[in-house]
Amino acid sequence: MALRPINMIPGNILARTALYRHLWFWGKGLVFILLLFVMFYLVQTSKFTLQQKAQYSDASIMVKVANKIDKIQKDADNINALIQDLKLKSGLLATLTNQQQYYDILAVFAQSFNDATWIDNLFIQKGVNKDKGEDKDKDSSNLMVDGFSLTHNTLGTFLESLSANNRIQDVVLVYAKKLEEVSFDKDLSIVIKFKLTCSIIKGSSK
Repeated sequence: MALRPINMIPGNILARTALYRHLWFWGKGLVFILLLFVMFYLVQTSKFTLQQKAQYSDASIMVKVANKIDKIQKDADNINALIQDLKLKSGLLATLTNQQQYYDILAVFAQSFNDATWIDNLFIQKGVNKDKGEDKDKDSSNLMVDGFSLTHNTLGTFLESLSANNRIQDVVLVYAKKLEEVSFDKDLSIVIKFKLTCSIIKGSSK
């Protein structure tokens, strides 16, 4: 005859204990699943926050770079405007300087004229004249002159006057020839047509 263990615990207590064990098992499973969801949510939230910060940082950097580029462009425009203004003023100054130089040349040249000599064409070219006495370069202007004189004597007087001026150097008579000219009263007159070259040194006459 086989022996069987006899459980003396009431059945309702056993059923309640089994229910508790069942609930405890599923409760732990639910808590574990809930923790997984919470961790997943926290990870996703952290990633989203980092992305937002990165996007904001990139946008901020782009705005700063754009502002810097705009400022540099404005500064470049201002500098270009100043350069153009300086070029314009330099051009005006050069023009005024050249005009003043031409006035000075004509004034020096006019000192040597006489009533019987006049100019037909005057060509001025800026150059450099070397002063042999001081052995240094001086600013000068080279002149080529076409004109007329009534006689060889008046032309000679004009050339002597040019040579006597200490600002006029290297006076060379290229040619001098007689030329018949019809006056207003239709009378023929003979004049001397000449061409000469010389140089005028910049500065005031002594």
